[in-house]
Amino acid sequence: MTHATPSTEKAGFSGSLSKVVVVGGGPAGSFFAIEILRQARRKGQLLELLLFEQKKQPLFYQSSCSSGCREGCNYCAGGISPRMADVLRDSGIGAPPEVITGEVETVIVQGDWKNIELPVPAGRRMYSVHRGSRPVERAHRYENFDSYLLETAAAEGARILTGEVTRVSYSAARRPVVEWESQGKNDPHPEPIEADFVVFAGGVNTKMGMRVQDNPLVRSIRQLIPGFVPPKVRKALILELKPDHALLSDLQGEIYFVEYGSDEVQIEMSSFIPKEEFITVALLGPCIDRAGPGDYLALVDKLLDLPHIKRIFPRGTHFHSACICSPNMTVGTARQPYGHRVAIIGDLAVARLYKDGILSAYRTARALAECLLEKGADVRSLKKWYWPAVREIQIDNRYGRLVFLFSRIAFQHPILSRILYQAVLTERKSKGKTRCRLDDQLWRIAAGDATYRSIFISILRPANLLSILVGGGLVTLRNWLTETLFGLKWVDFGRFQTGVYREVLAAKRQEFIRRFALKELQGRLDFERMYSIQIKSTREKIFYQLGRFGEKDMEYFQPRMIRVLRLRGRQNEVGTEIRYHTPFQFSTFSLVLERYNPEESILYRVQDGFARGGVLIFDVQEKRPRIFLLSIYVAFNMPRGSGPLSRLYWTLFRISFPSYVHDVLWNHSLCKMKDVIERDGTFSCASP
Repeated sequence: MTHATPSTEKAGFSGSLSKVVVVGGGPAGSFFAIEILRQARRKGQLLELLLFEQKKQPLFYQSSCSSGCREGCNYCAGGISPRMADVLRDSGIGAPPEVITGEVETVIVQGDWKNIELPVPAGRRMYSVHRGSRPVERAHRYENFDSYLLETAAAEGARILTGEVTRVSYSAARRPVVEWESQGKNDPHPEPIEADFVVFAGGVNTKMGMRVQDNPLVRSIRQLIPGFVPPKVRKALILELKPDHALLSDLQGEIYFVEYGSDEVQIEMSSFIPKEEFITVALLGPCIDRAGPGDYLALVDKLLDLPHIKRIFPRGTHFHSACICSPNMTVGTARQPYGHRVAIIGDLAVARLYKDGILSAYRTARALAECLLEKGADVRSLKKWYWPAVREIQIDNRYGRLVFLFSRIAFQHPILSRILYQAVLTERKSKGKTRCRLDDQLWRIAAGDATYRSIFISILRPANLLSILVGGGLVTLRNWLTETLFGLKWVDFGRFQTGVYREVLAAKRQEFIRRFALKELQGRLDFERMYSIQIKSTREKIFYQLGRFGEKDMEYFQPRMIRVLRLRGRQNEVGTEIRYHTPFQFSTFSLVLERYNPEESILYRVQDGFARGGVLIFDVQEKRPRIFLLSIYVAFNMPRGSGPLSRLYWTLFRISFPSYVHDVLWNHSLCKMKDVIERDGTFSCASP
């Protein structure tokens, strides 16, 4: 057989395709097969598509299928972003329930100061999957996302061939010829296949530990496309941690992003994705770049021992590492990922920076399918109609580098992290959900729910910068001075989000009005605050600590200059009286426990002072087994006065009343209470 080089080919190839070969059965290859076969069928065009998958295939996603499953792993964290979920839904590909390992309800960005919880918007989906059949010890390991996509491609008409493509060259007729080795025993060296077009979708991890440019198939591509240069890659660390079942139950519905480690554990980005049996951890950063295989477990142990990582898991949690790998992650763009009758899609061409590589694989696959069927398969058509899809991701990634740089700086610095957290909280308390710009920006960064360009432009909007400066910087300074005044120190316990959205506060007020018949809460209130914190424990432990409110040795409400003492009664007993003593007589008052429901709430009534008639409510609601949301609600009206001077006095008092002091005190106390309830334990990570 003679082989012609691309330079002898005349431009302007046209005509319908009859045989297409796809090298690689991961998402990019499967997406391409699905898209081009569907589009060809709509056009009434017959198309033979052969899809090569080299991984061993003992059985398929469903036992009734004759094709095989993708054995092994695709070295991916397995998060399906909201945008990717939208694509799967709208394209009709979907994802069956048995493939989904967890539905995400809340994205949590873990900062040095506090975490920021970002709920998944109503009507959107975000979930996790396993990409391959590992870890080998998990149940139903052949029910995985990549196998499902491969099965879908087969159902659309793709012929799946189990084997390794060793070389692709040009025939005398200037058509690509695929040489391959079969995994079958009867015919290990089958005849080469001549095709109209070849698509390379093998990614950058065909052989673990091998440099991309040293891969024989990549060398073959460079002979086909002399101008091709593989994309720049970076080493990542991905591991599956197996904790006890109780922890996984506690973390269901959550996904965590952490953008810093420590001077010793230098990471730029990490994710913790709870699944049915495991927690998938993905790490990226200088410490991973430098580490060797023998360093990985020690590195993970050091990571899990960091204070801000410990806040994620209940104390006493132990893990073992079910599997661990260090794959390449695409961080650049290939040069000229197309040639005569050949093209490259997926990670070997380009990937969205650090997030949503599956989405970029789909977009390059679909763009190539549309180009081949609608425009042509020659170099000129590919450059005009396929390359722009790759180029668009490449340009957007430039903005992504700036976005992640800003985000990393903000979250790893204690002061900047606190300012950003406070700015987000200030917006939530003062604006409706739809007007919380900072919330929206953080959500889009964490969930990958927008282009990096749009995120970058939004970050620099004057309104956002003003919110950070005023609602973040100035309020943080004020709160820090208040903490200093009252002797509040953040030592040896975690910092967690306690602020709530304005809509949540309004809904809770209406619930309390109905539950307790509190007509006095209707209408405008001079003072109203609510704080909530998630506690992983039991209802009994939470109410026990709430019952200690007012005891001399209680651990969670101990501000300097304020003494809270129980004058009479016992823990959680109706009629119990609690006295607030302050340095100022006018701000000293008493509370009496008016109602107690051991299943959900405690209500105290203010007996005297400027808040007379007001309420303090402790509310405990079970979100999931062993997961409770403790809320503290405070509301009261101040006196109006009976004469002109009295009315003037109380008007000035209401205007000058330092409401934020209450926020600072209970914010600190709730985090301390959570620590007291969840106390004790250590972390460790061991090999199986």
